[in-house]
Amino acid sequence: MEKNMIIAVSVSVLILFLWPTMFGKKQPTVNSVEKPKTVEQSLAAEKPVVKKEKIQTQNKGDTFIIENDVLKVVIDSKGAAVKQAIFKKYKSPEGQPLSFFGASAETMGALKLSDAEDSIFSLVSKKDNSVVLKYNGIRVEYSLEKSAYALNSKITYVGAEKIGMNILSFLPENTKDEYGLNSDPDKRKKELLIYSGEKVQRLTPKDIREKQVVAFSSSPKWVGVSDRYFLFSVITPANKGMITDVVAKHNKSASAASIDFDITGNDGVFEYVAFVGPKDVTDLRKVDPTLAESIDYGWLTVISVPMLELMKFFYRMIPNYGVAILILTLFVRLLMFPLQQKSMKSMKKMQELQPHIKALQEKYKGDKEKLNAEMMQFMKTHKMNPMSGCLPMLLQLPVFIALYKVLANSVELYRAPFMFWITDLSIKDPYYVLPVLMGVMMFLQQKMTPNPTMDPTQAKMMMYMLPVIFTIFMISLPSGLTLYIMFSTLLGILQQHFMNKQTSYQKI
Repeated sequence: MEKNMIIAVSVSVLILFLWPTMFGKKQPTVNSVEKPKTVEQSLAAEKPVVKKEKIQTQNKGDTFIIENDVLKVVIDSKGAAVKQAIFKKYKSPEGQPLSFFGASAETMGALKLSDAEDSIFSLVSKKDNSVVLKYNGIRVEYSLEKSAYALNSKITYVGAEKIGMNILSFLPENTKDEYGLNSDPDKRKKELLIYSGEKVQRLTPKDIREKQVVAFSSSPKWVGVSDRYFLFSVITPANKGMITDVVAKHNKSASAASIDFDITGNDGVFEYVAFVGPKDVTDLRKVDPTLAESIDYGWLTVISVPMLELMKFFYRMIPNYGVAILILTLFVRLLMFPLQQKSMKSMKKMQELQPHIKALQEKYKGDKEKLNAEMMQFMKTHKMNPMSGCLPMLLQLPVFIALYKVLANSVELYRAPFMFWITDLSIKDPYYVLPVLMGVMMFLQQKMTPNPTMDPTQAKMMMYMLPVIFTIFMISLPSGLTLYIMFSTLLGILQQHFMNKQTSYQKI
């Protein structure tokens, strides 16, 4: 990675960091049209109560916990609401299992029935991985499959054509995009996601506060709330209903955002699956392939996804994500080797021919037309192309940016140790060793890299300034990403060393 490559990468990093800063629906109600009863015999004796107004009973209900190997879900009898989801395999720095929802959602309910949110449901049955609740003809069943991040829900409501639902998410005032994951769910940056038309629309807290209400005309496949590494989403099974009438709203009094929507069903039976778990491609695709779109890889998804799969493949070979990143870095360098070699040869050739170019410039300094003609002939004779050093460098930039997206947004790196003091590859190096080493290596690399065109004074300034600037950028980035850049720089130094030792360009 020669000087121009470093400059271009620096510009790309600036773009990655500075781009974001530069640049009434009625409440869904249960349909009151009666339909013939075709539900289970167990509900036949329960007279359905279908009312437009909400029925208020008491303020507090009981909570029930259902769980499997990976997930614990808290259900509230008030409104049959999902109050909390706890991930057993993901721990906070304090060693506690991570929760998805914060205190606000636990108080108000994270996922609930809009028209029964104040009603107290009674318990019908309870098992370790399932619970059944009912209230005046509304029967709600929740169940968890073994070792899956999927909460299955079945609502039976005789005579209804659709059910109103609501997902609540607290909106933190501080929307700074921090790497890693805050232990307090209410302090994590959140997005509201709506998947429609084979793409995800993302609404940030800022979007919600500015627009207050955002309505969606089409029927999305799924809706949800996402932070950097985890997703809570609702999706309807194929041919068993659909999501309609979606509205995202700002709740000022609760400092929260909500997604209000309806779920249609068949003969008074409404089914959906709530994916609640890590944004791991494997886990997401088990529920539905489109859920993988919740991971934000930007416009380079076509490159980022294969890179992620490669990293996970290397991890299966050697179960250490730090080592997997090093192997992935080596793989990318080998993949880019022809382009890098071509660029290095071009720069070396330009450096050795530079004295002759300067001689022509001095000879014809008073005749620009003659100088241009002689320069064109000189380049043609020696097969020089000014773009031959830049084009290979530009072709490598998408790969770098794609890797940045992968390493910055991969839940696989959360709390993943490398060695010694690097105990979490998703956050910055606590002692700044990797950024400093990277800066030193970048300085050495620039000293070794041919510089045929830049003024010597400018070149010297860049040689000292660029490593410092780049090191400052890297200080706050995930140590996994810094590890990649540092190792890539080291491989670039070795490649440049062997390139410089090759026989110099034939003398004129």
